[in-house]
Amino acid sequence: MATANSNLVHCDHCAKDVEYHYDPLNHWKHLLFSVCSLGLWLPFWLFATLSPSKLCNQCGNPLWSTDVAPSPPSRRKPS
Repeated sequence: MATANSNLVHCDHCAKDVEYHYDPLNHWKHLLFSVCSLGLWLPFWLFATLSPSKLCNQCGNPLWSTDVAPSPPSRRKPS
């Protein structure tokens, strides 16, 4: 039984299945923005924290699709 490879996602920009990484969030920057804006920046910080964005390892563009690429079919030798 073939299982899906969870490290691959389809990238529309590259037009192929690619590996991805998450963009790290700079919490110190968001804390500074929240203090300077008297708390008005807090909803944006919360949204950025709760919705991490996947980035394509090939082109660096964001991956909006959450479809996991299927693993390649296994080749069976005819009996």
